[in-house]
Amino acid sequence: MPGTHALATIIPVAIVLFAVITVVVKSIHYMGPTVIGLVNKRWGKKLSEGHVIATNGEAGFQEELLMPGLRFKLWPLFGVSKHPWVQVPAGQIGVVIAQVGTPLPVGAKSAVYKPAFGDFGNVQAFLENGGQKGVQRPVLPPGTLAPIHPVAFMVITRDEV
Repeated sequence: MPGTHALATIIPVAIVLFAVITVVVKSIHYMGPTVIGLVNKRWGKKLSEGHVIATNGEAGFQEELLMPGLRFKLWPLFGVSKHPWVQVPAGQIGVVIAQVGTPLPVGAKSAVYKPAFGDFGNVQAFLENGGQKGVQRPVLPPGTLAPIHPVAFMVITRDEV
């Protein structure tokens, strides 16, 4: 039969094309203007004991966030979950609790603050400059809208306790 050979080559090509299109479509993520993408690497070297953020390409939650816009992270190696930017309502403050960093010294009630930490939007800067786990001394003022890592830092307001 003359059409059997053509069909036998078209079907595998169609399957491969479908698989490639599926991977590309699932790898493209749109982050809205006040949304960040938390990247979770599914495979790779395991995180070191006591770490919650992957800073050296290990499997787990990555320190770098996907900022607003159209972003590409190869599926199925990476999963992306969307989170809103931290917003502190008018008339309230945001208390920041770090889940990453060095442990607080014995007897310390809050962590040391350095200007390099900024508004806690950069996990790498926080870690490289000696950030400490626990309650942070500065608070986020009313009206703050910031892309803060949802695993590395917890922000508590009166409404979000």
